[in-house]
Amino acid sequence: MSLIPNLLLMIMMVSGMPSIPAAWRAGIVAMDADSGEMLLEVNGEAYFRPASTVKLVTTLLAMRELGPSYVYSTMVMADTARGDLYVVGAGAPLLSGEHIRIAAIETAAALDPGSAWDLFYDTSRFTSESHCPGWDASDWSMTYCPPIEGLSVGDNIIQLVISTRGDTMRVFIYPPLPGLELVNNLVTGPEESVRTRVEGWDENRPILILEGTVPPDTSLVIYKPYAGPPAEFAGMLSLELENAGLCIGDVMPGSMPDSEAMVQTSIIYSDPMFVLLTSMNKWSRNMVAEMVLRTVSLEQGSVPASTGAGCDAAGRMLTELLPDLTEFQLADGSGLSRFNRLTPLHLAAVIMESFNSAEWGIEFLATLPVNGVDGTLRSRMADLPPGSFRGKTGTLNDTSAIAGLLNTSSGREIVVVIMFEVPAGRTWTARALQDSIISWMWENY
Repeated sequence: MSLIPNLLLMIMMVSGMPSIPAAWRAGIVAMDADSGEMLLEVNGEAYFRPASTVKLVTTLLAMRELGPSYVYSTMVMADTARGDLYVVGAGAPLLSGEHIRIAAIETAAALDPGSAWDLFYDTSRFTSESHCPGWDASDWSMTYCPPIEGLSVGDNIIQLVISTRGDTMRVFIYPPLPGLELVNNLVTGPEESVRTRVEGWDENRPILILEGTVPPDTSLVIYKPYAGPPAEFAGMLSLELENAGLCIGDVMPGSMPDSEAMVQTSIIYSDPMFVLLTSMNKWSRNMVAEMVLRTVSLEQGSVPASTGAGCDAAGRMLTELLPDLTEFQLADGSGLSRFNRLTPLHLAAVIMESFNSAEWGIEFLATLPVNGVDGTLRSRMADLPPGSFRGKTGTLNDTSAIAGLLNTSSGREIVVVIMFEVPAGRTWTARALQDSIISWMWENY
């Protein structure tokens, strides 16, 4: 285990910088953003679990390979010879029920009223792995671990609203998934004790089981991932098509054929990549990161697109930035995988490359949470002027990392990376120490 040298620890304490427990594994880099001058380096070349700071790598890769204006196009196509409709997954994250409704209206308007169609959902351009290497199955029912699919509704999370106001218990679900099997074993009780289980991953069929107690005259909001998003996307589209006047028969998976009778009836456009990356980084949305990573591999010619091919592309970029540090590991684009390994210098190089880009440097920085203002930094570093630090946080049960750009009290801009591997359960303490170190840098640089 690589620990901070005792002499350096003493220097830090003498200088007034907050001290780091000797038992923690730590890596720190502080670098002048304009000149590249190294101001502080502790284990800068050591490899750590980066957690969600990997999203900085994914962001840079997307900016370089796709651009901030990249837009996903999810197509609805009609095979007029066979009477088949196809919705073709483009990998777009964060599409809404309203997107689906508009696509259904446009499709119905392009076809004869009352005509009959079977509906196929085509995700053949993407691999079928719904979770990435290093994602523990025990996490699959958590909101930070939704399935990764070529057709998705939102970020594949449903909102449950449970109410015991009135005489009966009511459960509301949004978005309303046609294929969801809800098993409600909740009862009214003296205290709130709601347990949920998510099943159906192997069958691509969402099963949600509710158990426990809810007090009388109470309303609760719970968020959960669900299995089989492509089928649910198609199911929602089917209902909207019928509401718009078409007759829909079977809804099933299938690849769109190469047919001269194929007619495009609608295109669902996503928000621009810059907007998607902002949502990804501000709120650390893992599903968005994984679809962006796979999209890069698709645009580079990897069909079907995959996490592995996306990691290869990110790896080539990191090797270009730091050709002497090649023992890194990338297993996903979000940082949820415990197989990832990066150095503080890797993250610093990514931020430096982005900061100095005349093409999209401003957009890159704008995607990041701001201290005391929004995202995962909205309640952190409140002692600093709001906007002094923009950066990405990362947390696992024994890992805490932060990386970003600090505007100091003297007006200097410095790249800061702090990576800690700590005893399990000490991440909140680690976050507080990171904030103290960054505040010290703000005052002293």
